[in-house]
Amino acid sequence: MEVLDFQVEITATEPQVYEIALRAPDGAETSTRTRMPLSPEELRTLAARIPDAVIASSARVRRSASPDEQPVQLLGRSLFETLTVGDGRALLAAARHTAAREERHLRLVLRVRPPELARLPWEFLFDPGLNGYVCQTASLIRHPQVPMPQRPLRVEPPLRILCMIARPDDQEALAVELEKERLAGALEELQRDGMIELGWVGGETWRDLRAALRLGHGPWHIFHFIGHGGFDRVAQEGTLALADGAGGTYQLGAENLAMVLQSHPSLRLVVLNACETGRAGPADPFSSVGGALMRAGVPAALAMQYPVSDRAAIEFSRSFYEALALRRGVDAAVMDARQSILLELPGTLEWGTPVLYMRSLDGLLFDIGQEPAARRTTDVDELYVQGLAALYTERWDDAVAAFRAVVARDRTYRNTAAKLEEALRCRRLHHLYIAALGAADSGHWDAAVEHLSAILAVDPGYRDVLGRLELARTRQVRASLRAEALALHAAGQWDAVLAIGERLAELSPENPDPDGAVAAARREVAGWTPSPDAAEVPTHVGRAGTPRARIVELVTPKPAWSVAFRPDGHRVAVGCDKRSATIFDLTGHRHGTTRPPVDAAALKGVGLVAAPGVAGGVWAALQTAGSDERVLCLAFTPDGQRIAMSGNSKVRVCDSDTGKRAVEIAAGRYDVSALAFCGNAQLVAASHHLVGLWTVERPTRIDTIDHEASVYAVAVSPDRTRLATAGRTFVQVWGVRTGARLMRVEYSAMVFAVDFSPDGTRLATAGLDGTARVWDATTGECVVQLELADRVRCVAFSPDGSRLAVASGATVSVWHLPTRAMVFELDGDFGSVTMLRVACSPDGRHLAAVGGGKAWLIPLPEERSV
Repeated sequence: MEVLDFQVEITATEPQVYEIALRAPDGAETSTRTRMPLSPEELRTLAARIPDAVIASSARVRRSASPDEQPVQLLGRSLFETLTVGDGRALLAAARHTAAREERHLRLVLRVRPPELARLPWEFLFDPGLNGYVCQTASLIRHPQVPMPQRPLRVEPPLRILCMIARPDDQEALAVELEKERLAGALEELQRDGMIELGWVGGETWRDLRAALRLGHGPWHIFHFIGHGGFDRVAQEGTLALADGAGGTYQLGAENLAMVLQSHPSLRLVVLNACETGRAGPADPFSSVGGALMRAGVPAALAMQYPVSDRAAIEFSRSFYEALALRRGVDAAVMDARQSILLELPGTLEWGTPVLYMRSLDGLLFDIGQEPAARRTTDVDELYVQGLAALYTERWDDAVAAFRAVVARDRTYRNTAAKLEEALRCRRLHHLYIAALGAADSGHWDAAVEHLSAILAVDPGYRDVLGRLELARTRQVRASLRAEALALHAAGQWDAVLAIGERLAELSPENPDPDGAVAAARREVAGWTPSPDAAEVPTHVGRAGTPRARIVELVTPKPAWSVAFRPDGHRVAVGCDKRSATIFDLTGHRHGTTRPPVDAAALKGVGLVAAPGVAGGVWAALQTAGSDERVLCLAFTPDGQRIAMSGNSKVRVCDSDTGKRAVEIAAGRYDVSALAFCGNAQLVAASHHLVGLWTVERPTRIDTIDHEASVYAVAVSPDRTRLATAGRTFVQVWGVRTGARLMRVEYSAMVFAVDFSPDGTRLATAGLDGTARVWDATTGECVVQLELADRVRCVAFSPDGSRLAVASGATVSVWHLPTRAMVFELDGDFGSVTMLRVACSPDGRHLAAVGGGKAWLIPLPEERSV
C-alpha cells in the first residue's frame, strides 16, 4: 500500500517557544508559534513516570485506562495538542480523510530539532478526539536532518540477520541460549521458507562484533542486538553494554558503535533490543544510539526507549521481520509489529517502546528478489560438503545455512532436504538442552523439566537427558514441598509440616530442612521454651587479638534476610521470608535466644504479640498471607513510629508498635531493592535503576531520580537534604529537593551498600572487590580504604562516626577509621554463611547481623563499643 506523508517540523524560536510547521500530503501547509501546554518541570516529571507505566502495563489486561496509564495519556495528549495547535487539527483530519478515500496509508514524518523535545516519547501521541493513540493506526518515523539517503540494496533471499547477545558478568543476568532460542523460534517459519537467515556473533566483545562484520563473514543486511543499554551522562551519549573480556562491562558508545558498523556496506538496518537505546541527551538529539547511527549513515535504526518484556519482544520480532521479508517498507513493518503486540497482549503499552529512525522517506531498505536464491558460491557440491562437515562437527547454524543455500538453488539435490530437517532438529535440541541447563543452574525447575521433556519426546537417547530429567523432577517436587511447608508453617499446621518433612528427608537426606520450617514445627509440637543459655557462644580471642562477645540468636519463624534498628535503639526489626518482619524489644533482653512466640493467628494477619518468658520481648508479624517474597529491605521513620518493608514491587508502611498497616505503595514493576526515610512523611524507594521519592500519608510520587543502573542501596544524609544511591560500579549523591546530581564516584566493582556518617561529611561503601571505602561526601575523594578477604556486602558507621562495621564473607568486623585498625572481629562464629547485612545500634553497644537465613544480636564489650 502506498503512503501519504504528513510532515511535522518543530524548531525553537526562543526559550520554551516553538514553531510548529505542518505539511499535508496535498501540499497544504500551516505554521504556528506556541508553547508546550505543560511546563518543563511538568514534562520532566511526566516523562519520568512513563517507563514504569509501560512496564506495569505488560502485566495485565485492561479495558480502560488504568492509573498507571493516565500519565502516558496525559503526556500523549499534551504532545498532540502541541502538534495540532491552530489549523493543525483540521489539516490532520483532512489528511486522514484523503488517505481513507484513496485507500492509502498515512504516515507521520517527525523532525524535532529542540533536544529537550526530541527526547520525549512521541510514539505515545494521543488524540483525545478519537480517544486513541495515533501510532496504533498510522506510522510514525523520526526523520532527522541528515545527508542524502542510500538507495535500496538489491538482496536475493534470504535476508541475512547478524545477531549478537551480550551479558557481562557484572550486569543483570540474561539467559543467552534461551534468548537465542526465543528469537530463532519466532523466525523459524521464515527461516524454513528461505526468507530469513540468522547468524550469531561468536562472542560478547567489540572485537567479536568487528570480526563478524569483516569481509568473508557476510554479507549481512541487518544487525540485531540483544542485551543491556544505557546512557552515559558524562559523555552525553547512549551506550551498549558489551563484555570487556575480563568479566566486566565495556560501554560501547553510540559513536563508536556507528564506526564499527560503517565498515559493513551491505548493512541497512540496526535493531537494538536494549532499553534506553532510543534515549538522547538534553543537548543533542543525535546522542542516542539510534540517533548516532543516523548521523553515521546507517539508513535505519530501530531502538527501544524503555525495557520490553519477553513476550512483546518476541511478537515484535516475528511480525517485523515477516513484514520486511514480504517486501513492506520498514515503517510499515514497524506499524504492523506495533499492532501485533497490541493484539497479542491486549491493554499493553509496550507497542510504544520501539523508536524508528529513518534517513529514507520511501521506507525501502532492500530491493528483495521474487524467488529465494542461494548465497553466491561457485559449486553446489561444495555447499553440500560444507553442510555435512558442519553437521557432523555440531556447528548447527552453519549446517542449516549451507543446506538452506543448496535447497534454495536445487531442492532435489541429493538428500539435502532431509539433511536440512536433521540440522534444524539437532539445533533445536541443542538450544533446548542449553536452556535446560541454564534453568537448572538458576533453580527454575519447572522450566528445566519442560525443556528436558521436550528433548525426550524427540530423542529419548539424547546425551544425558534421562538422568537430568529425573534429577530435575526430583528438585521440582522438592521445591514444591518446600513452598507448601512454608505455607503450612505460616498457618500453624505443625503436623502437616512434619509430614512434609518426612518426604523431604526421603528426597534429599543430605539437606532435609533447608528453610528450618520442619525444625520449627518440631519445637512447636514439643512445646519448646527458650533457655537463658541456649544460644550462648563462649568468649574467644580472634586472630587480631580482639575479644569476642556472646552472640544472641534472634530466632524468627521464617528465614531472615534484612535487619534495622529503631532510632531509639529499643527495638530491632528482622525482615524474613513470606513478606514478614519480626520486631524484637531489646529493653530487657538477656544473653541466650531472644525468641518471640509463634502465634498462628498473628502470622495469618497483622498483630503485636507479647512474649511471655522473655523479659520485654515483643514482636510484630507484618505479613500478607500467601506471598513468598523475601523482605530484603527495611527502614524505620526517624521518629521510629513506622516501619517500611518490601519483598516485591510494593512497599508496606506499618505502625511499628501495633503492626497495623498504614499504606501500601506500588513503587514500580521491578522489585524494590532499597528503602530509606527522608523525614517521617517522605519515603525513598529504589526499583531497578529508578529511585522514587514518595509522600507517605497519601502515597504520591513527588520525584524520580535515574541512577542509570540497578540500585542496590540508598542512604539519606542526617540533615535529610542529600540522597546517596549505589549500584553497578558507581555511587551518586543527589539533592533531595532539586533532584540534581551533586557528586558521582566511580568504583572498580559492584557496590552493594552505602551509608552516610552521622555528621554527613563522609560516605561508606561496600564493594564486590573486597574493599570497604570511606569517601568525602562533598569532593568524592577516597579517604579510607579497608582491604577485606572476601567481598564486602554491607557497611555501617558507628554513632560517633569513628568506627565502621563491615560484613564480608562469613565475617563481621569493626574498624577504627583514624588508625585503619580492626578492633573487633567475629570470623566463623556464624558458620560458613555469607553475611548479608550488618547494622549498628544507636547507642553503639550492639551490632545486628543477618546471614544464612538467621539473625544475630552481637553485644560488644564496653571497650569495643562502636
